[in-house]
Amino acid sequence: MRISVMSQMQRSFSIDLPSLIPLQLPSHEVKSTSLLKRYSQLLSPIEKDGVDQMRGDELKKNALLARTLVRTTISRYQTNKEVDPRSLMFKKNVYGKPEVDWQNCNNQPLHFNISHTDSLIACGVTVHVPVGIDVEDKERKIKHDVLAFAKRFYSADEVNVLATILDPEVQRKEFIKLWTLKEAYVKALGKGFSAAPFNTFTIQSMPGTEGAYNLCKTSEVTADPPEETKKCNGGWKFALFDLADSHYAAVCTEDDQANEGAPTKIIVRKTIPFVEDQLISERIFL
Repeated sequence: MRISVMSQMQRSFSIDLPSLIPLQLPSHEVKSTSLLKRYSQLLSPIEKDGVDQMRGDELKKNALLARTLVRTTISRYQTNKEVDPRSLMFKKNVYGKPEVDWQNCNNQPLHFNISHTDSLIACGVTVHVPVGIDVEDKERKIKHDVLAFAKRFYSADEVNVLATILDPEVQRKEFIKLWTLKEAYVKALGKGFSAAPFNTFTIQSMPGTEGAYNLCKTSEVTADPPEETKKCNGGWKFALFDLADSHYAAVCTEDDQANEGAPTKIIVRKTIPFVEDQLISERIFL
């Protein structure tokens, strides 16, 4: 799996899972008019129209960088050889999730997903299995009481875990981590948020691991009365990690049965297409 990210912080990262590599691109680092023009040349007419329809120069720039990141990341890893990013075509599935149009290929070789914050854009790419990625600012503020907010959206099991955390700041951070993981799962499903409301499943950390999580289905949609958790589903793999010390990033992929539960390797790189590509770190997630 590959993950690419562009950010306003002028940093770029890439993440690599077995047969995956993530990349990040920081938009505030990209100020060259000639480089932005080169990025624009990679886009299809429809994508260019979409960029032009954005309101404000900053939104247009971010949209351009996002599309550039998707194209350059996928082209870099397509069937293990580079292809012209301009040759890629895209479509949406029946639920509206964007995907590469591989024409007459029934088994899609690469899947991708993208996530935005005000300062970061992340793109994940996987081989043969669906992927979802979400990034959230660590300092994101929650206007309402954390537990009250959690009771509206999270499963009873998750609310109970949060309730055991007495430090308000630690509780807020754990809430954000859960939100990031849940978003990644729903996006990996690719059926829209109505198909998997947040309170219909539970994300649990895996004992003895750092940043690895399990998905557990719940027996009720509402949290009142508290639902009992069904057995955890090993069909999805999760990873949670930091990006640039300022964001949480969560990646969810469907477990590739061909790899027989092999650990997931994530490589983080700083990259600016056509300019820079630097390895930042490598980690293994169970």
